[in-house]
Amino acid sequence: MAAERCVKMLAVKGEVLAFQCKSFSSKTRDHRKGSEVSFYSLSFTRDSQSFSVRDRNPSLIHKDSSAETDVVHCCSALDIQQRQKVPCVLLRLCKKRTSAFKYMLYSICTSTEAKLHAEFVLPYEMRDNISILLGPTLIWSHENSVFYTSSQTRGVKEVPVPITVNFIGELPLHQRKLVVQGAQNMPSDQSKVKNILYFIEDGRTLNSVCLVPDAYSSVIRCMLVLSAEEVHAGLRSAVLAATSMKQLVRFENGLPLDVCLLPYEQPLSIRVIHTLKNDDLVVVTFIEGNVCAVWKDTFQMAGCWTGVRLLLVDDFMGCGTDQMLLVFESSSAEPLSSFLLTDLCAVTYSCGRSDGEELNTSDAAQENHLLMVQALESRLQSGLSVLEDLQRDVEVKDRLLQQSLVALTDLVSGREHAISSPEQEGLVSLWDEDDDDDGAGDEEDDGMQTECAEAPLKLHRVWQRVIGQSLIVGVVLTSTNNTSVMNISASIVLDSHQTGAAPVLNTKTVILPYPVAHGPSPVKIRRSDCSADSSGSRLALVAVTDAAPLLTSGCVRCPIMLHYSSKESPGSAAGECARVSQHCGEISLDLKDISMGKLHPRLLQEHRLNTDEAREDLLSLLALLDVCFFRLECPGHTLVDVQGWLQESLHFERLEIDPRFTADPSSVSLFRWEQSSPFQGVLSVYCRDELSLLHFLHALCDFLPVSHDLQPLERPRLCAGPLAQTLQTEIHTVTQEASSVLRSDEGVRRGEAESQTLHTLREEWLKERGRCNERLRPLLDETRYSRLIERMIHAQLDADEAALIEAPRLMFWSVM
Repeated sequence: MAAERCVKMLAVKGEVLAFQCKSFSSKTRDHRKGSEVSFYSLSFTRDSQSFSVRDRNPSLIHKDSSAETDVVHCCSALDIQQRQKVPCVLLRLCKKRTSAFKYMLYSICTSTEAKLHAEFVLPYEMRDNISILLGPTLIWSHENSVFYTSSQTRGVKEVPVPITVNFIGELPLHQRKLVVQGAQNMPSDQSKVKNILYFIEDGRTLNSVCLVPDAYSSVIRCMLVLSAEEVHAGLRSAVLAATSMKQLVRFENGLPLDVCLLPYEQPLSIRVIHTLKNDDLVVVTFIEGNVCAVWKDTFQMAGCWTGVRLLLVDDFMGCGTDQMLLVFESSSAEPLSSFLLTDLCAVTYSCGRSDGEELNTSDAAQENHLLMVQALESRLQSGLSVLEDLQRDVEVKDRLLQQSLVALTDLVSGREHAISSPEQEGLVSLWDEDDDDDGAGDEEDDGMQTECAEAPLKLHRVWQRVIGQSLIVGVVLTSTNNTSVMNISASIVLDSHQTGAAPVLNTKTVILPYPVAHGPSPVKIRRSDCSADSSGSRLALVAVTDAAPLLTSGCVRCPIMLHYSSKESPGSAAGECARVSQHCGEISLDLKDISMGKLHPRLLQEHRLNTDEAREDLLSLLALLDVCFFRLECPGHTLVDVQGWLQESLHFERLEIDPRFTADPSSVSLFRWEQSSPFQGVLSVYCRDELSLLHFLHALCDFLPVSHDLQPLERPRLCAGPLAQTLQTEIHTVTQEASSVLRSDEGVRRGEAESQTLHTLREEWLKERGRCNERLRPLLDETRYSRLIERMIHAQLDADEAALIEAPRLMFWSVM
């Protein structure tokens, strides 16, 4: 027993390093007692299920013929010169006739060599808060003072701040790592204390509330910092702490998150074990030889042990994860005669222990096990209900396959197949039909068709995007040549068993003309005004809804239904409208894909895209974003370059797919600038919220000169544009040429049209031409008259060409 007390052990690289002290009598006349300290290694053998000594010859660390040597503390620390963790040991030498104590700090370099890092003498015995940390650096406290030494300090240094120590350790930071946490008396009022963090490397101090609240500081007995990161003037941290109130508390950023009741009092240390199943264990040791383990994720008690002399944590099995080695009290001279090696998952080896002593659950642990069993029972019942739902789904699918096989057999053999009614199959219609119409059942059979050989609408493809919390689903379609469709809408149907939400989601449906390369920009069309004619032009029906109800189950599939009113052409037998529902396909939403940004529009970051995917991105943005129109005017000067300001100052980029649109790469916003004349233009802003709109308008107002007037519009008012400019050129040509052919000196009144509509401009031109004819009749030169007629014809041709170009644009704005 006496020999065992002189052995201190340490876990190093999967082995146990044992430090042994021996006493001997010197050969001098006074027969003084000397001592020596040596070390040796023990490794675990699976065959014998025990620890065996690797080398029978211990390696000597220190020998003194006139002083007693004891091992005060041993642990592993990072050697900054070797850049690796090394085992360190602190020795104390004491002579009988002296009151001083000599201390030496060694590190084990190899299996046979030790290196001395610090040697010093103290007038007192070192007892409190002894730690060997990075450096290696030795830190301890004595009478509200903290001292430290290492090979770099050249002697013992004292922390200049008097502090009552609660914790000495390392923080996982990049630069400052060694820290002391404790209470400091306030200079103004000695009765009040302030809890601080003192960094030994640079002497800086912080408020310790970034680790633990002040209310817990007085009751914390040991602490383990799991993570720490410097943020501004504080720390972002995760801490485990054991208190004198028999509590294990988890803190994050200085706030308590979880508490577990401990079965014993007076906690001593906290260790974390990374087990094979990635379920980490938190092991707490206590002063009277008690140890308990807590699951880190659930914060539930895992096991308790008593009579423990030492706890070591390392990969003793060589399996890549940690195990804990509990060394128990024993009367044997062997240091590891009674132990338990386990991770509470897949590894358990015992020596010198009976089966009944392996695990002591205690009252608190028994209560936690009962709660665990209840939770497992509830999960089992939930799993059984899910299995029953799956079994019912399998039965429905089997019945559907059987009916499909019968229908296929009847089709091949030429027999008429009898279709069972929806009520017999247990099906319920998702759409409410009008009860006042006569023969509603017949209309449902004819109208509610999901598969039709000659559907009025031809579907090309379905796409989906997720922007923020909004789900955008689009369908590209064209109408056939024999029917016209009206009141088109789309709906997203989901399985309530998967999400628990309503079977049909509320959607906002808009119809947009499918854009072509460098074609006219798409414009939103109101659903009540939309119809697909028989021209066969492509349309994009886009539905916007909330994506949150669909993401509760992680991954979900939703069918897409298309609803419209179909009216056959006048040449057909029937010309009545019928409400039709057509299946478009289905979409699949996965929370993992959304978090990785796979469904986010790429067009906002890659503006040079000119593909179908980019067109779908543009349509999705136009359907989701709210549009605001602003008229910019300057009566006395030409307008500033708004488009250049968007691209050069704000660094917005034009879209390759439609250069009329400019996108903001930093936000989900679109801009379109259309200048109708040198003095007037319309700016369209597509944004998601009013805050981003206000930020943009603030920047725009700072850019615009004082002479410019910016006014909001309900809709962009149609300006004459190129047509008005051409007519103005025509009038100017007539007046100038007419004046040049006049031979008299009579003043010529030059008319200048200021009207903004086509009708007013034409009237002004006719009046001006009448006046010119009256003046030209008596004073006409034949050559100049011919030149005048030729220029007038060219001006009229330019005006007619501008009117033809402007006609499609008038049609697009009229439907808004």
